[in-house]
Amino acid sequence: MKKKIFSIWSVLLVLVVSLAVLVPGCDGACTGDIEVKATLCDAPWTGDVEYTLTLPGATAPTIIDGTSVNATHSGVDCGNWTCEYVSGGPPGAYLVDITPPSPQEVSDGGTITFTLNFELDQDAWIEFVGWTVDGKPVELYEPGYAWYAEVSPCQIIDVHFEQGVDGCEERVVAVNETSWLEITQVEGPPGGLIYVIDDWCALNKTPEPIEKVSQVPSFYGDPVEKGMVFELSPGGEPTLLDVETIWMLEKEIDYIKSINWFGVSVFEPMPHECVLFELVVPGPGIYTFTLVASAEVELVDDEDVDVGNNDAESLPLILTVNAL
Repeated sequence: MKKKIFSIWSVLLVLVVSLAVLVPGCDGACTGDIEVKATLCDAPWTGDVEYTLTLPGATAPTIIDGTSVNATHSGVDCGNWTCEYVSGGPPGAYLVDITPPSPQEVSDGGTITFTLNFELDQDAWIEFVGWTVDGKPVELYEPGYAWYAEVSPCQIIDVHFEQGVDGCEERVVAVNETSWLEITQVEGPPGGLIYVIDDWCALNKTPEPIEKVSQVPSFYGDPVEKGMVFELSPGGEPTLLDVETIWMLEKEIDYIKSINWFGVSVFEPMPHECVLFELVVPGPGIYTFTLVASAEVELVDDEDVDVGNNDAESLPLILTVNAL
């Protein structure tokens, strides 16, 4: 009789052990782990950040509130989990995306990982540097008031700005840039003309950028084409020239932007290279002009955290053309 009872207990023990192996978890539940990590500019980052992990349910979802990374949430129920960013993260940064995208499936005894990817806030900026003639710096006529230059026909008037886009190093961003030149004749015979030259090399940056995508010159805001001719506004009225360009720039690089606005000619345009326009004075004489240059930068389809530094204006350049 004792042998029979012992045999029955042995069979029951085997059954219990078998069930324990077949049914996952000590209570029969299917569970796994969720890891949450973060990157800043593609490098691992740890710190305070709030997010939610959610598992939909028949009656109510299961929600886990996370407060930091790296973090491991152990023993979560199996199923399709989502991860959503709430707030926080690296100072001066914004969330780009969460990878892999939700949902991810937790299987029994498995581990899934969500990674919150941050970038530093983007800030496009530009500042006026100075005027040059044939690439050589112009004399500052009166600090805080104006610059002064005397030129002869054949010389080229250009302006320089310093610019950049703050953010994660080596990231490339598209920047739309508009530059204006207001030119006003103060002295000299009337009848000056503006010829459209639109050489591609009239606008450049140092160091060399990733790419210049487009270049469109305008006269009073209306796009113009190479070979078109316009009269210079008479009677001390300003003439407005501009050019719009799109560039692919690398973040965290300070570029010097150079614009060769025009060459100076008498009677008819001379073959200046790498200029946007040609200023043609009607004949021999002394001509005085006032030039004001300005520029604006704008991120293309992207967020800029500080638009207050997206434009810059030069001090006036008093330009005397000696065409005697």
